[in-house]
Amino acid sequence: MNIKKIIRTALIGLASFLVIAGLGLFLWSATSTYPAREVALESLETSDAVTVSQYKWIVFTPEQEPDTGLIFYPGGLVEPAAYAPVLRRISHKGILVVITPMPLNLAILNTGAASGVIAAYPEISTWVLAGHSLGGASAGIYAEKHTDRIDALALWDSYPPDSADLSDTDLAVLSIYGTTDKFPNTDNFDDKRGLLPGNTVFVPIEGASHAQFGDYGPQKGDVDPTISLEEQHDRVAEFMVTFINEIE
Repeated sequence: MNIKKIIRTALIGLASFLVIAGLGLFLWSATSTYPAREVALESLETSDAVTVSQYKWIVFTPEQEPDTGLIFYPGGLVEPAAYAPVLRRISHKGILVVITPMPLNLAILNTGAASGVIAAYPEISTWVLAGHSLGGASAGIYAEKHTDRIDALALWDSYPPDSADLSDTDLAVLSIYGTTDKFPNTDNFDDKRGLLPGNTVFVPIEGASHAQFGDYGPQKGDVDPTISLEEQHDRVAEFMVTFINEIE
């Protein structure tokens, strides 16, 4: 066999492997993703106060013309619509909210998604980037690279990776997290506080679970919540709106 045939055979084998691996990853994501449940799906209905569109992104547009926007990165393997209940509540307060669906429902595969949203809404003067779990970590990666494009970062039961150290920035940051007996439910949470700016606002919610930041049902390895889904959604939305209104 000559060298050209060897190279061609190797390339065909590599291409076949990549196709099979890609198909396997797609099937794994499709079968492992937590779907949005009833409360979330009901929150996608347009009303007099909020218009909901679902094209490239899921967008909640308040009745009054907004000048502040919130971009949201969903948690890993969670259907984006699952976060509609909390985000709709926030939009009711006059804030444009955009959920960015991610490749294979993994935000880490498109950490730069916020840039497209910002470019699409030049009329928005203040931008907040938020994310839950892996979405929060991915938002942290974006924030570390683009402090000139966003004004604030909000993390839901999450923290940035070590590679996205924000401690020396002046970015406004909110960290909302669930606790049980006053201890964070998220592993290594306290160890990662040093990655955030000194003025970060930490807000614990006693009795909150990881999954109840959205509406996608029980999650493996999660704590049992001691507050209701509605109460957790109300409190997260309240803390978010207060934080956003205080951004200078």
